[in-house]
Amino acid sequence: MYTVLIADDEIIERNYLKSVLKKHSEEFTLVGEATNGEQVVDMAFQKKPNIIIMDINMPLQNGLIAAKTIKEKFHNTIIILNSAYSEFEFAQQAIHYNLDAYLLKPASEKEILDTMINSLHKKYVKDQVIGDYNNISNTLNNKYPYALVDRLTNSIFTGDFELIRFNVLNYIDFLNSQQNNLEEYRLHIINTIFSIMRSLKKVLPDNIQLLLNGDEYLQKISKSQYWYDILAVTEDFFRQFLILFNAKLSLSSNFTDMVERYIEENFEKQISLDMLGEIFHFNPSYLSRKFCEDKGYTINDFLNKKRIEHAIYLLKNSNLLIKDISRNCGFTNVSHFNRNFKKVTGKQPSQIRLEENIKNGY
Repeated sequence: MYTVLIADDEIIERNYLKSVLKKHSEEFTLVGEATNGEQVVDMAFQKKPNIIIMDINMPLQNGLIAAKTIKEKFHNTIIILNSAYSEFEFAQQAIHYNLDAYLLKPASEKEILDTMINSLHKKYVKDQVIGDYNNISNTLNNKYPYALVDRLTNSIFTGDFELIRFNVLNYIDFLNSQQNNLEEYRLHIINTIFSIMRSLKKVLPDNIQLLLNGDEYLQKISKSQYWYDILAVTEDFFRQFLILFNAKLSLSSNFTDMVERYIEENFEKQISLDMLGEIFHFNPSYLSRKFCEDKGYTINDFLNKKRIEHAIYLLKNSNLLIKDISRNCGFTNVSHFNRNFKKVTGKQPSQIRLEENIKNGY
């Protein structure tokens, strides 16, 4: 049993969603209905629903801002945007807020159920709690290849281009085999592309994501009237996706060397993962993971090593005070410098200087 909160300023839409949930009351329980953005935030904090179906354009606070507030507090809450086709311009913002799926007004009963079930599948398969998901999905006889979509989105994180390409081709083959059903699958295709865009946000720099222009593809698919238009737009999206992802892999093959060289030349500055991500146009978490995979050590370890090496040089070859050496090597305070120095060398900075003075007969 899953709890659902609905938010829409139109009473007709709320009543329709309630009627769908009432038909499937064994699986879904309505815990509240909100008419504006502020109200849905308050109700979400009180009721803690599993799923929220949320309109974008609502009074007092729009659905995206409300969704962002809710996700920051309850990141496991599934938020499904119930939108008009013209609102796909907000897709990048929805991805940034880590929202889960789209419904396209006017959505059919089957589309509403399928979207909730697919969102639950992504969450509960990940959490290894799949019994309830199986009970619901078995009632719908849906042939859409959720497992293939999962493999495709998961392969994005591996960076294995051949595996990604293989999964894309299998997905396109499925769509070609379902030409008579493509209009029925329109919403599924939209949410597949939305899921891929969410995955890409974690591994691609923003400038490459913008080149793909995924929200434009979402809008085109939502407006397409015939199956061959849906198929053509979807195939074009995946063609561009493969081209850009392959280009990204080529660019990233030596970018960790560039990161390392930048640190060697700028270790005295205040360097952070976010700053490096901005400089090299890569997602910070991906940059950190890729650097460690390529080099065998973390960015922080390498930065610390370069700073301590320079500190040792200054201790042996200058009369600078230790606090000044600390600052010149990029440390914000002496105690932090001393801790890191001891961790790397096993000695205090003063010991290194004393040993050097004794060695030189001072």
